Amino acid sequence: MSLSKRSKILIGLVIIIVVGAYAGYKYAYAPHTAINDMEVAFAGTSQNFLEKIKDNPESWTQGEKVIELTGKITGKDEKGISLNESIYFQLAEGTSTAELQEGQTIHIKGRIIGYDDLLEELKLDKAIIINK
Repeated sequence: MSLSKRSKILIGLVIIIVVGAYAGYKYAYAPHTAINDMEVAFAGTSQNFLEKIKDNPESWTQGEKVIELTGKITGKDEKGISLNESIYFQLAEGTSTAELQEGQTIHIKGRIIGYDDLLEELKLDKAIIINK
């Protein structure tokens, strides 16, 4: 059984399209990097970081930057906690705030999603509690 030249070209194109579609699907639906696997750009106290971000907020909000902070909890809700009244951590899915108390010192890690320089508020997501 011999295939014509036209049939061979058609089969080749179909194979290229299938491989391209599969590669595109894998790229578009790649799993997100876990916060534990990301490099920490800053580790320290929440007060020190607030001073640092006020100097140059653009450098901290460009790209995905992960920070580890230690500070006192000044507020909490179902989805997150506030440190020093200026930093809001949206906790990773499945993390509960029930055992956390206002005034408690906590060590937490999260990804920066934005900074409001008018209100001087920093927002982070995917936060995980390292130490209570």
